[in-house]
Amino acid sequence: MRKTALRLWAHLQLWLHQAPRMELEFAEPQRRSRAMALYLLAGAAFVLAVVLWHSDQTEQENVKLEAALQVEGGGQKRERKRTVDPISSADLDDKVRKANRVIRQFAAPWEDVFGTIESVNTDHVALLSLESDPANGQVRVGAEARNFKKMLEYLERLRQDGRLSPAVLQSHQIMVDDPSHPVRFTFTASWTSAKKAPK
Repeated sequence: MRKTALRLWAHLQLWLHQAPRMELEFAEPQRRSRAMALYLLAGAAFVLAVVLWHSDQTEQENVKLEAALQVEGGGQKRERKRTVDPISSADLDDKVRKANRVIRQFAAPWEDVFGTIESVNTDHVALLSLESDPANGQVRVGAEARNFKKMLEYLERLRQDGRLSPAVLQSHQIMVDDPSHPVRFTFTASWTSAKKAPK
């Protein structure tokens, strides 16, 4: 019996002193889709708009309640100072303009814009930058082509795609310091009059 107890004690000691088991996962994490990110961003903008609207409504209700209290206690001395000022129409207009600007940014057809720019891309053109101008419904893209001919082919493919208005070349420069002499160029395109691409 004592030998069994000692054996169990030895096994328990061995078990307690062993390092915890580590499991390593070498699988590449799944990438989230761009569409999901855009939906989450749009949802966050919607929640922000609702919170701002609710805050504005609460502030207006507080102003009305304070005015009612002041009328009811007309003869009594007011003990606390009024802390909430009514919102001026200029402030309200400014808030509405800002909210509309955010809504326009999120209402832009980003999936179509990115899809178009990526679908017409080739190995001969590298995209360097992308700036959006939601107020005008435009996107400004900086890119580098292997040569002048590849730049023109890329712009023509954008025009043929039809989801963006014809791309307008804003500037181009041949990189003379680079031995292969690539062409850096910038173009703008509009999505306001864009049509869905035929599938």
